[in-house]
Amino acid sequence: MSMIQLPCSTSFLSNSELSALPSPRRTCFSHGRAQSQRPSTRFTCFIHGRAQAQRHGSNRRSAPLATHVPKSRSKEARLERESLSMEEALHLFDELLQRDKKGKQNPPHISSFNQLFETICRMTDRTDRYFTVISLFNRMNKEGGVYPNEDTYYIVINCCCHTKRLRLAFCFFAQLFKKGINANSYTLNLLLKGLCVTKGVSEAVVMFDKMRKMGCQPNLFSYSIVLDGLCKEGAMEKSEKLVDEMILVGIKPNGVIYNTLVNGFCIEGLTEKAEKIVDDMISEGIKPNIVTYSILVNGFCKEGLMEKAEKLFDDMISEGIKPNIVTYSTLVNGFCEEGLMEKAEKLVDNMIYEGIKPDVVIYTTLINGFCQRGLTEKAEKIVHQMISEGIKPNIVTYSTLVNGFCKKGLMEKAEKLLDDMIYEGIKPNIVTYSTLVNGFCKEGLMEKAEKLLDDMIYEGIKPNVVIYNTLVNGFCKEGLMEKAEKLLDDMIYVGIKPNIVTYSTLLNGFCKEGLMEKAEKLVDDMISQGIKLDVVIYTTLINGFCQRGLMEKAEKLVDEMISERIKPNGVTYSTLVNGFCKKGETEKAEKLVLEMISMGIMPDVVTYNCIVDGFCKKGAMDKAKNSVLKMISMGIKPDVVTYNSLVDGFCKSGAMDKAEKFVQEMICRGFMPNIVTYSCLVNGFCKKDAMEKAEKLVQEMISKGFMPNIVTYSCLVNGFCKKGEMEKAEKLVLEMISMGIKPGVVTYNSLVDGFCKIGSMEKAEKLVQEMISTGIMPDVITYSSLVDGFCKKDAMEKAEKLVQEMIIMGIMPDIVTYSCLVNGFCKKGEMEKAEKLVLEMISMGIEPNVVIYNCLTNGFCKKGEMEKAEKLVLEMISMGIMPDVVTYNCLVDGFCKKGAMDKAENLVLNMISMGIKPDVVTYNSLVDGFCKSGAMDKAKKLAQEMFSRGFVLNIVTYSSLVNGFCKLGAMKEAEKLMHKMISEGIKPNVKTYTSLIDGFCKVGEIEKIEMLVQQMISMGIVPSGVTYNTLKDGLCKNGEVYKANELLLEIVSSGFEPIVET
Repeated sequence: MSMIQLPCSTSFLSNSELSALPSPRRTCFSHGRAQSQRPSTRFTCFIHGRAQAQRHGSNRRSAPLATHVPKSRSKEARLERESLSMEEALHLFDELLQRDKKGKQNPPHISSFNQLFETICRMTDRTDRYFTVISLFNRMNKEGGVYPNEDTYYIVINCCCHTKRLRLAFCFFAQLFKKGINANSYTLNLLLKGLCVTKGVSEAVVMFDKMRKMGCQPNLFSYSIVLDGLCKEGAMEKSEKLVDEMILVGIKPNGVIYNTLVNGFCIEGLTEKAEKIVDDMISEGIKPNIVTYSILVNGFCKEGLMEKAEKLFDDMISEGIKPNIVTYSTLVNGFCEEGLMEKAEKLVDNMIYEGIKPDVVIYTTLINGFCQRGLTEKAEKIVHQMISEGIKPNIVTYSTLVNGFCKKGLMEKAEKLLDDMIYEGIKPNIVTYSTLVNGFCKEGLMEKAEKLLDDMIYEGIKPNVVIYNTLVNGFCKEGLMEKAEKLLDDMIYVGIKPNIVTYSTLLNGFCKEGLMEKAEKLVDDMISQGIKLDVVIYTTLINGFCQRGLMEKAEKLVDEMISERIKPNGVTYSTLVNGFCKKGETEKAEKLVLEMISMGIMPDVVTYNCIVDGFCKKGAMDKAKNSVLKMISMGIKPDVVTYNSLVDGFCKSGAMDKAEKFVQEMICRGFMPNIVTYSCLVNGFCKKDAMEKAEKLVQEMISKGFMPNIVTYSCLVNGFCKKGEMEKAEKLVLEMISMGIKPGVVTYNSLVDGFCKIGSMEKAEKLVQEMISTGIMPDVITYSSLVDGFCKKDAMEKAEKLVQEMIIMGIMPDIVTYSCLVNGFCKKGEMEKAEKLVLEMISMGIEPNVVIYNCLTNGFCKKGEMEKAEKLVLEMISMGIMPDVVTYNCLVDGFCKKGAMDKAENLVLNMISMGIKPDVVTYNSLVDGFCKSGAMDKAKKLAQEMFSRGFVLNIVTYSSLVNGFCKLGAMKEAEKLMHKMISEGIKPNVKTYTSLIDGFCKVGEIEKIEMLVQQMISMGIVPSGVTYNTLKDGLCKNGEVYKANELLLEIVSSGFEPIVET
């Protein structure tokens, strides 16, 4: 007879090794075996998983213990009744062994030992039962004169399989061969099963193939064992071939075989094939049983095919097969997974109606289903229901509900549930604690999360790396990097090795906080710890440098990645693209996209969105649109983010028509405008002073289910404040509060600035106090608005005092604050104070900008100190600050006011040579200068030049020209200009009328003076003190005292009060 190749010999383990075997736990399997080859054993079998009591095929039964030992011995009698304890069994073994050694008349038969071994194997309360039998068997062989038979070897091989000591099982199998005992299919089936469980099905298949060579034909159960192994490994083609082989050798598959195949296909998600196998069963005359239906129901449920699962459930009932708790549990779980909670509840009610009591598993499944959908109230009701039915919630039930509360941010309820668990005597496990820690971290309640960690340790539950990672992440999100670092040290101290997630989280935290030196050091630590850097780590570090605008460092890291053979992915490149776009280097970003494509990495919508947004922020809207077209040509569909960038870009550039057009295009392409879209449009209309449109848009938002957020309201508030409509702005803030939206510092800053601009400084100051009382700290913008307001009211002492207050509060004045102060002193002509402030700025590390220099230049020009003004401009240039059109306009106006027209003209030529185009203010200064110096021809020529260059002559231009002609007595020219300006829609102002009145007074045309006064009154133009004095002096000098009084009375009767001097 051909022998099987055995993996070990009889001397594989020594006696000491056998006696030192550990105590495992083992669950058996559950299907039948051929009765013709069963040894006379009655204990939990490795293959069948249940007590066996059938006889060997030869009908030989081991002699009962009673035939060899008198029944008067209580222990032996109790062995018959299987009521021995382990201690008693061991004592009896010693007695039997000693009796054999003494060689009495009735020495113990091997069947006595077999029965004792069987009894020990049935001691389910003892985890060491199988190891004990192996150890006793070894002692029996070594010390006694009793020889094991086939049944003994079957028992001990079965114990080896239970304990996964397969090498030892083969050692005992080899002993069988040495004793000349032929292997039967049942013993071989035990070894087949052992190989499937411990070594894998491939080795079992090899042994299966060699069974025939050993003269032992595989039976139904041999096939069943190998088939089960193949199905569990997902080798379904091989499984089908094995069943075909069975049929060819004349072994008809039974229900177990078919169920195994059905289960295998269901596990692999091949439910259609599983259904076909069931059809084959039926065609072979094998009726599907509860197991078949339950397997298939489970398969459908796992695939989300709940309609099929329901239909099958109904079919089994119609076939007279009553669903058991497993079937119900499977279907309930399926409904819960798909969110069909009503159906799940209804099924549980149906169970109860059918007399099947739902267990803790089914109720916990329902609770989990409700929790997953955020329906924690329903989940709580289920808990109360199960308790009322006498089913005690277990640790899984409580942990599930805790998780549900945590996901909804109901941390107080989660805490209370933890207390309830402990009160009920259920000790929270690591899952419960992990869930709670995660919940507190998500809510930013880091103190409570830390306390929970301490509680765990106190309760003897060792936190794992997941819990520490959750805490590290929580601290990083809150910006508490020192605490996150300390936690890393604590992990290492307690012997928990940080993993890649720990380091990645901490690295991300450092990068977000801009702590790039620490981030780099952490990466060095990772390398020293033997942690290999991956694309995620590099991308995180690259993103950190990009966020800080350190693009050179970011690019260097990409080169390092490539040198380390770590290929940058789409996220890496998108991060770099975004970094360049934020710096305004969109051309570099575009070049990078081409590099991506050349490396075989296709840009996605996120990459292109960065470029589109970059161009939009630069105001290069044509380039932004071209990028969108390029996206589409590459098969990348623009999304709502793309359209929002375009809408925002057009809104910021004031092209509201185009912005609205793109919103319509969004809708046409199936993208609905969101809160961002509406906020961009609202902001755009507010900036254009189209407040009615902005308000209408907010109403449209609300009607479409989008509630305005703090950004939307802040835009509206800012819009009304800029228009000076402070009542509307205040009303809007009250509306925000009523909607549960707390105004932030941005909203308050708009209000403060608005009141400052209309000169309501008391209200502005009161608002700042209100901010502080509500816990909103004023920032540099708040104080700068107040400083500007006081400066405009000439309250320079208050403005200076406010700056000191800022510094005391730890808010450092910025360039805007100083600009307001410098401008205030310059307007008052206090140039020394202004210059002193500039020196103070520089000492604080704030470099003066062109605005500061323009304020100073303008101040000196207004004082007529042109040399100082010119010197200041040269100082600007030496500091690398280029003068702009405002700088030159100040100088031009200064020289014009001094009558130095040649210098003024030369300055304009100098401007043009430096690439600075003169604007309408420049021309108006020159026109006014020429008019005041009487050079009207030059003034007229300059006005014509303005017109030819595309500048619209405004009220300032016309008023200067009218005044010039009036001073020369050229009243016809002056009148002609007056009519021209009115025809062009330019309303004359009090200065224009005063110049004309003065001119006509000088030439004595009284009627024209009367007509002009009538025009002023009808147009609602308030006469100034100069107007009154001009009228009075002019008419009196012409001997028209009565007329002067008459006109003055007419002006007064129209509601215009004369000044005291008049």
